[in-house]
Amino acid sequence: MKKKLTFSVKEYWERIDHYLTTVLQSLSRSRIEKLIKNRQVTLNGTVLLKKSQEIFPGDRIVVEIVSAEQSVYAPSRPLQKLFEDEWLLVIDKPSGLTVHPGAGEKQETVLDIFRFHYPQISAMADQERPGIVHRLDKDTSGVLILAKSEEAQERMQALFQEREMQKTYLALVKGRLRFLNGTIDLPLGRSLKHRARFEVVGEDREDRRDAVTDFSVIRAFEKFSYVRLMPHTGRTHQLRVHLAHFGNPVLGDILYGNRKQLDLPRLGLHAYAIEFTHPFTGNGVRVTSPLPADLRDYLTANFVASKKTKY
Repeated sequence: MKKKLTFSVKEYWERIDHYLTTVLQSLSRSRIEKLIKNRQVTLNGTVLLKKSQEIFPGDRIVVEIVSAEQSVYAPSRPLQKLFEDEWLLVIDKPSGLTVHPGAGEKQETVLDIFRFHYPQISAMADQERPGIVHRLDKDTSGVLILAKSEEAQERMQALFQEREMQKTYLALVKGRLRFLNGTIDLPLGRSLKHRARFEVVGEDREDRRDAVTDFSVIRAFEKFSYVRLMPHTGRTHQLRVHLAHFGNPVLGDILYGNRKQLDLPRLGLHAYAIEFTHPFTGNGVRVTSPLPADLRDYLTANFVASKKTKY
């Protein structure tokens, strides 16, 4: 079985084998040299003969890989697609899967799986996080947008930066919130004591970033609440920090609460929906991800076991 991978060169490279080593990270340099030697690489329609060939922006490279040459890596799971067109892929990310590799990250990531199925993204200028438009925390599930081209990535990131994305999260949080709905408008900064955490900070902190979250209680139970969250900003850990600040940490949050709290084995936070104007078609797009079975089952079990708590 043969597989053809096509790459569009974005910048000048002194040697094509160095370029291929970068975009085909799952293949060793010796395998790439073998592909060239076996005449399985073409440059602008012509069979490549020299591994030291220069390449320039606009060049088109096609690599033909037979099954014996394919990467040993195979994704452990598929991408659960919620929406796809020629520019974008929106997936339902499961809890426990990191979006992209970080420092010391050895586990499989969304980017690994995305790169496997869409190898053309490896030709993007952003070699560290090609196609990654935004991120969700590892233990947060739900809607995640990926870009299939460099232009699509840039345009979608601009929508996030300009706050033209409407995001809705669902969360299970400790206890009862003081109000049924409202807005939390508290700036955040990195914790000075725990570098992995963020915290609400005062005006004296130069690193403070504005952070605004709308919330509404969907249902209150005896020991926890089911809430809807709509962030207006996208700060790291924003929802988790805002909720924990008022004594209502997300259930299962080991960083800002207690993972064993109320026997929820995962972070009770789910990216439910995202709405935006498509940067290429101009059409309105709204993508939703149903509440995962584990969170849904937890809610059902508690609904059956207890009555709704009234404020």
